[in-house]
Amino acid sequence: MKNVKSRDINPLPILNFATFLQYQRFVMPISFLFYLYNGLNFSDFILCQCIYSITCLIGKVLMGFIGDIFSKKYILILSYLLFMARVVLWINFRGFWIILAGEVLYGLFKALYRGNVDSYIYEYLKQKNVNNEMIGKYGKLSFFTSVGSAVSCIAGVILYKYFGFKTILYIEFITQIIAVLSLLLLPNIKNENSKSVPVIDYVKNIAQGIKSLFSNSKINYYVYYSAMLTGFTSIFVWNFQPLLKISSAPVILYGIINFINQILRGIGGLSAKRFLQKFGNKLTLIEYCAVLCSFVLLITGYSIKNYLFIFSSLFFICIAITLFVIFSVFNISNLHKYTSDSNRATVASVNIFTEDFMSFFLLLNFKFIYDKLGIFSTLVIFMIFAVITLLPIFEKSQD
Repeated sequence: MKNVKSRDINPLPILNFATFLQYQRFVMPISFLFYLYNGLNFSDFILCQCIYSITCLIGKVLMGFIGDIFSKKYILILSYLLFMARVVLWINFRGFWIILAGEVLYGLFKALYRGNVDSYIYEYLKQKNVNNEMIGKYGKLSFFTSVGSAVSCIAGVILYKYFGFKTILYIEFITQIIAVLSLLLLPNIKNENSKSVPVIDYVKNIAQGIKSLFSNSKINYYVYYSAMLTGFTSIFVWNFQPLLKISSAPVILYGIINFINQILRGIGGLSAKRFLQKFGNKLTLIEYCAVLCSFVLLITGYSIKNYLFIFSSLFFICIAITLFVIFSVFNISNLHKYTSDSNRATVASVNIFTEDFMSFFLLLNFKFIYDKLGIFSTLVIFMIFAVITLLPIFEKSQD
């Protein structure tokens, strides 16, 4: 592996700082209100999240391959620039197609970012011969991601209340510029095995990544379970704001519940190693129960329409999602442990591909069932689906 140009530069604090700034997404806690502001409805809201997921789905395998060839530093910078393009688009235009285009850009950002950011961290640690610290370092990045989102949740609703969406987007654009400038300070870490390959070898590389991911008995359990948890998490998260909206909750609660969600995610990232050491396989049982309870709370919330009950229910669901974050950190660490240097980013992207496919699949079906049957029947059907699909995985974890 090539040495970085500046040996004394530790890129991890820089990366954490840039990540904190990049996640100053002030529209996030009130994104459903932003959709309504642009003339969209709940069904459009879910559809746009489907498009976002399918963009990630298509893009991440290709972007993972690029990450195995080109410098991950510049790929990360490009990902940030794509997100900035979304902000610029939303500042200047409105309407369904503008929102949809923004979600496509966001999907491309994720396609470039995920799989390459953790590979960058791992390769730096490996260069320092401390790659066994991956869980802790990646967990710390997850912490800064969540704290950045948490800060933006509170700031976003305050800015919305006093200044409106236009000002929010301008401030968001400024923070993205600073984040990109921070990434320019990163040392350029390049995998020595990286090289340009012909298209046929590219296809073989993807196939090898898929084979490694699904045939390796040491990691395939984590891949399948992680995909299911990611899919169900998407259902939970994208129902937060619509629930608050129908209950006529104060706008500040949008920010508070998203703040709690992000802070708990950050805590989960920092405490992942200790939590896993303490609970081991019991974590799977806890997560299984958390998924089912979350569906029950969503169904009850739509029935009662009381914002205090809904807020309390969403707080519990945030705890459930934190457990999924802990599993995700553990999953990423194992993924890098059992893959080779030559196709690490590809395998990581194929893993994320399965997660995004499940998110896309569940959200797409959620939209169509919702359009036909309404919210209550849709949530009941998905709860039954969760019971059926998670039970065999849970039983396997107890072997």
